[in-house]
Amino acid sequence: MSPIDSFSKGLDRLSPLDSLYNSEMPHSSSSLFEAARYHFQNPGKSFRAQLALSSGRAVNQDKKDSLHWAAACELLHNASLIHDDISDASTHRRGQASINQHFGSDMALCLGDWMVAKAFELAARDKNHGGKLVALLAQAMQETCSGQISDIKQRHCADLSDWQCIAKGKTAPLLAAPIKGAAIATGLECNLDHLDQLVAFCGLAYQGRNDINDIVPSSHRSSDLDGRKPNLVVSIYADLDNTSNERFNSWYTSGDTADVGHWQKKIASSGAILQANQLVEYWLSQADLLVPLMPNQLQAVAEGLVSSVKETAAIVRQEQTA
Repeated sequence: MSPIDSFSKGLDRLSPLDSLYNSEMPHSSSSLFEAARYHFQNPGKSFRAQLALSSGRAVNQDKKDSLHWAAACELLHNASLIHDDISDASTHRRGQASINQHFGSDMALCLGDWMVAKAFELAARDKNHGGKLVALLAQAMQETCSGQISDIKQRHCADLSDWQCIAKGKTAPLLAAPIKGAAIATGLECNLDHLDQLVAFCGLAYQGRNDINDIVPSSHRSSDLDGRKPNLVVSIYADLDNTSNERFNSWYTSGDTADVGHWQKKIASSGAILQANQLVEYWLSQADLLVPLMPNQLQAVAEGLVSSVKETAAIVRQEQTA
């Protein structure tokens, strides 16, 4: 069950989404067909689709339009993951070989592009608001791409401010879009002043918990340290006033991976973990404060989003102490 089931209970609600994917697959004569079928045999938690469907129900959006919008948001997110796996040379995604690994980078690039195009087409099927929805998706994807390239190009140890910009850029746009789209389709877009801020806090908290889990427990090798990817805990550690600070920064910028285990253990046993957890709790508390400022129809959706991030955070903390 997805964490977002706190306000969208039952994966049976996603069966229409699965049916839509099956009906919208590339033509069976296309080389893309097998890659798409392989990808959708394990579609993941469909977090953004569930968020769109929950928002649609909350504002009484037309069911067919809501389903198309949910699929559009989820497809755009999936496209970004497939493209990320190319740039990161990732070999696995969702418990199976990545598209890049299984079919090659050319197929992965084309499948991701196909998903982007299909997402725009599905959004445009809303007869009354298609133009606005397509523009919203385009803006969200542009912002996500900017966040992702900042992540890829960040080779020095990011300070906390840089980390927050990158984390928000990567996660927030495609989390806010499902809610915004449902609101646009029902005339509520003028009342969403606080949504971006609320989603940004949720995105920071979610990414922060993932970063903490990448560092601890130290029994697994940190992929962030290994690949010199922005990580909240690492950013905090690099700024700590201790005797290891200068040596760590020198090692980090060298690109050497031989001592990943050494530095991972030092970071995991430092005060950086405590500070990172405190920041995550602060961001979640700030998101809580923004829930009552949302339109009445969407307050339950916003509360559910915050709760889902809290539940995910709790699971991560349990894994850290297990």
